[in-house]
Amino acid sequence: MVVAIQEGLGEIKKELLKRGFDVVDLETYNYPIDAIIYKGIPFQISYVSGNNMPAMSSGIRENYGVFMVNSNNRSIDELENMLRTRYYSPLF
Repeated sequence: MVVAIQEGLGEIKKELLKRGFDVVDLETYNYPIDAIIYKGIPFQISYVSGNNMPAMSSGIRENYGVFMVNSNNRSIDELENMLRTRYYSPLF
């Protein structure tokens, strides 16, 4: 899974690398990504380009779209769980 991290989230980046994620810099990476971890509100959506989101028919990714997670008030374990399940919280 390719996870793009917003500038300023170095500790999260380091921890996700340790846990086996392919982590890239959100502001400069120009290839398909699976998820974005950002901080605060508002998020600068201008960082995300068409190159970051492969077409549905390209067959490059199993899941279409980019999973976006706000890192505010979340532990690294919570972030990892969200990325692996692509869910924000349990339904029940």
